[in-house]
Amino acid sequence: MRRLLITAVLGAVSLAAGASCAASGQAATPPPLGTGQRAPGATVKTLGGAPVDLSRYIGKSPVVIEFWAKWCPNCRALEPAMTAAYRAYGSRVTFLTIAASVGETPAEVSAYAKAHALVPEVLYDETGAAVDAYGAPGTSYVVIIGRKGSIVYTGEGGDQDLTAAIKTAL
Repeated sequence: MRRLLITAVLGAVSLAAGASCAASGQAATPPPLGTGQRAPGATVKTLGGAPVDLSRYIGKSPVVIEFWAKWCPNCRALEPAMTAAYRAYGSRVTFLTIAASVGETPAEVSAYAKAHALVPEVLYDETGAAVDAYGAPGTSYVVIIGRKGSIVYTGEGGDQDLTAAIKTAL
C-alpha cells in the first residue's frame, strides 16, 4: 500500500487509482514543509543499496535536495539549472538528488544519472521515507536547507531560480 501511495503522490497512477486510495481511508501524504521549518531526516539508500539518513547532511552546510524521476519532463528541464548551480556552489553546498522513482530500479536510475551527469550524490527513496518526511508533492520538487537546518526554499517545476534560492541559504 505504501508503494501505491508514493506512486499516487508522484503522479504515476491514474486519478481513478488515487481516488480508490482516498476512498479506502488511507492517510494522505502530509503537506510539503514550508520555509522556516526544521528539515527532517529520513532513511534512503545509495544506488549501491547502503542506507543513508538525510539528517547526516542537515545543519553542517546548506543542502539542496531535488525529488526526481527519470521519466519527469520538469526534472529534465531543471537539469541544466541544477548542473550550473552545482558547478557554482558545489564546494559550499551539498547537492542531493533523491530518486523517487517508483517502478525504476537503482541500476536504471544510476545509468540515467551517469548518462546525464546529474549531481554526484544520487539517492534512492525505495520506501518513500523522504517523500513522506518532506511532503513532496511530486517530482522536480526542490528543498533548500540553510546552514542551521531550517528550510529556506521550496519549489516545483523546470524553471526554478536555484541561484537566488541558494544565495538565501548561504
